[in-house]
Amino acid sequence: MVRRCPAAVLSLVVSFVASAGMCAPSPAISLWAVDPLVKVFRDTPPAASASKVEIFGGANEFLSAQAAIRSDAELPKLTARWQPLRHRNGAHTIPAESLRWRFVGFIPINKNTPNTAPGNLMRAAPCEIPDPLLDVAEMDLPAGRTQPIWLTVFVPRDAPPGLYDGQFVIESGSTSQSIPVSLEVFPFVLPDERHLWVTNWFDAGRIARVHKVAPWSEEHWSLLERYGRNMAAHRLNVVLTPLSLIRVRQEDGGRLSFDYAQFDRWVELFEKAGACGRIELGHVAHFGPERWNSKEIVLNTIRATDRNGKGVELPPEKGLGPLLADLEQHLSKRGWLDKAMIHVADEPALHNLESWRKASEFVHRAAPRLRRIDAIETRDFAGALEIWVPKLNYFPGWLDDFRKAQRAGSEIWFYTCLHPQGFYPNRLLDYPLVGTRILHWLNWRYRLDGYLHWGWNAWPDDPFAAPDDRLPPGDRFIVYPGKDGPLDSIRWEMMREGIQDFEEFRLLAEKTKRVIERLGDAAAGMDPRERSDEISRRIVRSFVDYDKDPAAFRTARRMLLQEIAQAEEPPLAVVAGAPPAESELVPGPITVELYGAVETGATVKMAGNAVEVRPDGRFAVRANPSARRETVELVVEHNGRTKRLQRHFRVRPLE
Repeated sequence: MVRRCPAAVLSLVVSFVASAGMCAPSPAISLWAVDPLVKVFRDTPPAASASKVEIFGGANEFLSAQAAIRSDAELPKLTARWQPLRHRNGAHTIPAESLRWRFVGFIPINKNTPNTAPGNLMRAAPCEIPDPLLDVAEMDLPAGRTQPIWLTVFVPRDAPPGLYDGQFVIESGSTSQSIPVSLEVFPFVLPDERHLWVTNWFDAGRIARVHKVAPWSEEHWSLLERYGRNMAAHRLNVVLTPLSLIRVRQEDGGRLSFDYAQFDRWVELFEKAGACGRIELGHVAHFGPERWNSKEIVLNTIRATDRNGKGVELPPEKGLGPLLADLEQHLSKRGWLDKAMIHVADEPALHNLESWRKASEFVHRAAPRLRRIDAIETRDFAGALEIWVPKLNYFPGWLDDFRKAQRAGSEIWFYTCLHPQGFYPNRLLDYPLVGTRILHWLNWRYRLDGYLHWGWNAWPDDPFAAPDDRLPPGDRFIVYPGKDGPLDSIRWEMMREGIQDFEEFRLLAEKTKRVIERLGDAAAGMDPRERSDEISRRIVRSFVDYDKDPAAFRTARRMLLQEIAQAEEPPLAVVAGAPPAESELVPGPITVELYGAVETGATVKMAGNAVEVRPDGRFAVRANPSARRETVELVVEHNGRTKRLQRHFRVRPLE
């Protein structure tokens, strides 16, 4: 595969000047800004054009940016620092603790993700892929090697909207140079509330092992708290909770008692961290002897301890059933039942569905108020599953089945793992970062309630070494172990921003709903989600067709933020299209109807021509987009205020 330098890389090339009195010639050093959706490789050359780091978003958001440096001579003890980001009115500065930078590390891969369309692979293996965000304050940069630096800005809730200017400085010895940074804060605050369920399964035992602490020691619990805070900061709100945290004791006569001390501490810890909107209880059944190919789903036995401290293995009827019944009561007493859900068996498919249904019925008999959730590989779970989690590649063929389940009251999530591959987006190491971020655009676009991935920290012995070939690179984990807690990755940062994007889509829909209510009967029946849907469709055209161009993504997201900012500003207006904006149109000829409502007394123009507005504010107009003019603009005016509503369509060219 031919190596390519992403066109979205923008460059600010600067030369370091040797300090006074030095005789050695100054090295040629390049420092440039890079879109954070672009993966910067060690051999990425500087781009020719100059620019600055440009960041934009709302308040209460984490925003990423990226810079890169390259020199023709070694740069020893390379480090960096922020200079303050100050509002142009001079009255406000982004706090220093809200500004962060980290060197990007590289992971070697020996084999690419298989069965993948060429446009979905960033680079052919063997190669090194940028991913971990390192916890080092300085490094020696060899000559002729490009080093990416990841910048993170958290915009406080009370940050005034507007433009902020600052500098990002790199230093090596006595020499330093800066690159300008601009931050545009839009006039809205992203809600703290989470409206998308997100789980990444994690292994507490691996955390203890990698950090070399005793399992369930105080040091281990302290580490779990740090990992929990990282989850919450990245908007994870579902915590996989092992049933093994519950200690089971067999009393005389066979009666069972249950010790929830460790279980309760676990839930309380992640609640305090802000990561436990739901409790995701682990699986109670497993595949038979033939593993995934088995037609049999086998309920788990329960290990108890008798009064003499001896281990006792209890069959499902005597162990699992009583445990589930008691657990349901305990969850209810603690006020946790409404947010609890339990897995039956992972990935049931057509060949073992009948057996899975029996296991699910066992769970329901024992704990009828406990919702069931599973990652699934087939379609017929009606009456046996409250939360369906199909793999992403099943949606194109089975979407109607999942919609039917949704209408019947089930939640529909989706999951990715080593699959899907091909044309699908995924969060794998050698896939584009746009694909990681737009996973949660899919959540919005297709009304999917949540997202699941099995591997948050399924680390091998050396997480920084080349992944083994049994799974695609990056499937096993998305965070790395640091010195005293988790290390982020660029994929993990993009996943967070994708979840923030979901909340932005929802925020626009909420604002549009309020506008519709204020416009009254004239806007009755209009869909408050339509504009968010249109913007999401600009990038995500289907489950397998999405725009990988970072510049196109930035254009769509800026459009989303602008719409949020102006939605409730006068003059009030809503507009919809038939067909909706961002639809593909085929010449022959093309006719689009735009209709909507404006506040009483407002005027509407299209292409400079007045559009008839009824006394109650309703209007409708025909437009004829073409390949040369794909955007239609309506101009609404009232009391000296103007609002421009643009609707873009994709017109298929005749060539």
